[in-house]
Amino acid sequence: MNESTDSKLSAWFAGLSQNEQRLLAIGGLVVTMALLWVLVYLPVVNHINSQVTIKNRLQEQLTKMQSMTGAVVSENMTAVLPMPAGVTFSSWVDQQLRVVNLQEMVNRTEPIDENSLSIWLQGVQFDQVIDWLQSISKQYAVQVDQIDINVVDSALGLTNIRMRLVK
Repeated sequence: MNESTDSKLSAWFAGLSQNEQRLLAIGGLVVTMALLWVLVYLPVVNHINSQVTIKNRLQEQLTKMQSMTGAVVSENMTAVLPMPAGVTFSSWVDQQLRVVNLQEMVNRTEPIDENSLSIWLQGVQFDQVIDWLQSISKQYAVQVDQIDINVVDSALGLTNIRMRLVK
């Protein structure tokens, strides 16, 4: 504001009666408090409440997930069957391949040590191999350490697979 406007405003305020000046001061204070309430306090409180709600929801999800983890772990901890005594890992894998009719797809096997074996499969259905791997993983805890997959015929799901199994 410039000086003339400021002096006009001061002159106007001085021209009011004492009751009008008090009423104007109290009204200004009430308006200021209302503006602070609406523009500052309410948005902060609403934000805090929404954050508390989000935190509570996330805490409930965490509790559910932790309880489900225990159930999933106990569900997946079925007894692992031992490998038959007196049978090498490579001959056991050959037997397992024969059971699921994958033996004829084996191009080559190469024992790495007594606990791991590389297998090359040609023209094999991808889903059949994955089902077999899942089965021996759950039953005998045999895992795939490395795998290379080349698609031969995507329409039929045929692949060439080189993988290393580890017991």
